[in-house]
Amino acid sequence: MSEHTLTHVDAPAHMSMGKEHINEIPLEKLIGPAVILDVKRKAARVQEYGISITDLLDWERRFGRIPDGAAVIMNSGWDRRYPHPYAVFNTRNISDINTYRVPSWTFEAADWLLTNRRVIAIGVDTPSVDFFTGETLPVHRRIFSDSVIALEGVANLDSLPLHGATIYIPALKLYQGSGAPTRIFATFPKCRSFLHKWKK
Repeated sequence: MSEHTLTHVDAPAHMSMGKEHINEIPLEKLIGPAVILDVKRKAARVQEYGISITDLLDWERRFGRIPDGAAVIMNSGWDRRYPHPYAVFNTRNISDINTYRVPSWTFEAADWLLTNRRVIAIGVDTPSVDFFTGETLPVHRRIFSDSVIALEGVANLDSLPLHGATIYIPALKLYQGSGAPTRIFATFPKCRSFLHKWKK
């Protein structure tokens, strides 16, 4: 089993020396409000769509300030492509990482979020919080510099409201792990009026 396949957590130690391994992350940093950024229409038009500061501000205009301790996750609709690797990585050459084309986060949006809000996680429903065009992985490094975790390969986001859910990230507690598989789940009020209000 790999630490970094399918739905998993990247711990800060993944790329930052001296930062937390997966077994060192406290439970309170694995539970929090879920903020879902629905960019499915944008990602359908631009397959390398990047979450922008505008996306974050648009969410706040609708639902208010991103709450402290939130996990902010992109929903591009990409989870529908699993488990087919050519579809997941959007390439005809699965052996060449430089050909992978998937939606993700821009560095500017991740930096703004980490600078201006207090979040526990930044996530995607694609394989990486960074684009694959380049080797520096700036979003990963920026996230880990603040001891925030990355969530990759998150699935079933359409079943959540855009606001109002609580997310749980029960990652395997691997000793000195740089990441771990996890079966993320969430809770939210079952009232139909609540779902109608917050999923639109």
